[in-house]
Amino acid sequence: MDCDLKQLDKIKVAGWQKLSLIDYPGKMAAVIFLAGCNMRCHYCHNRQILNAEQNKISFKAVWLDLSRRIKWLDAVVISGGEPTVYPELMQILSALRQLGLLIKLDTNGLRPDVVRRVVEMKLVDYIALDVKAPPEKYVLVTGVPINKMVETLRYLQTQKQVPYMLRTTLSPRLDENDLKEMAQNLIKGTDCWQIQQCRIEGAYPLDKIKDLVEILKMYVPYIVVKGI
Repeated sequence: MDCDLKQLDKIKVAGWQKLSLIDYPGKMAAVIFLAGCNMRCHYCHNRQILNAEQNKISFKAVWLDLSRRIKWLDAVVISGGEPTVYPELMQILSALRQLGLLIKLDTNGLRPDVVRRVVEMKLVDYIALDVKAPPEKYVLVTGVPINKMVETLRYLQTQKQVPYMLRTTLSPRLDENDLKEMAQNLIKGTDCWQIQQCRIEGAYPLDKIKDLVEILKMYVPYIVVKGI
């Protein structure tokens, strides 16, 4: 089914990056950012698009540009903000499917129903789920309880349709014991854990991150470090 370009013109996004070599593992990807989020993480580096009113760019223009650049791209990443709170997410994913690009969804996991739906509808090819803290510190780091994220996590760990990775930003509010607890009780059994540097004052120094990764590999063999 062809895209209805008039309908796409009504959909707005917060911004997009025409090429990224780091946001979809092993692929050349564009990244689309959707504004609005149901978390308030103290270290958020996309704070400027937490408000859904920042969705001002025509998705039609983005889609048309992508359609002209397909031969230079492997994939497109839907990020945010938090994409699963965005009412037009399904329309965006369906339109991107028609371009033949691989699609990755970045999510905080607070909408397990939406994650399940996009997997079952075969609208995504890869998912990155943020696991931000152990249960006792989840509200401290994100402003919300952990239970919905855990529901999404357990679903991803049991489904076989879509590969996924788990991501943790090294907030200075997390100590070594927190990370060990996460590794043992949340992350363990996952194929890939991506640990990300935090872009605020008090962030972990490089040598400390290297030491932590070596310790955490006792629980999760494959760890990728991003942002250093």
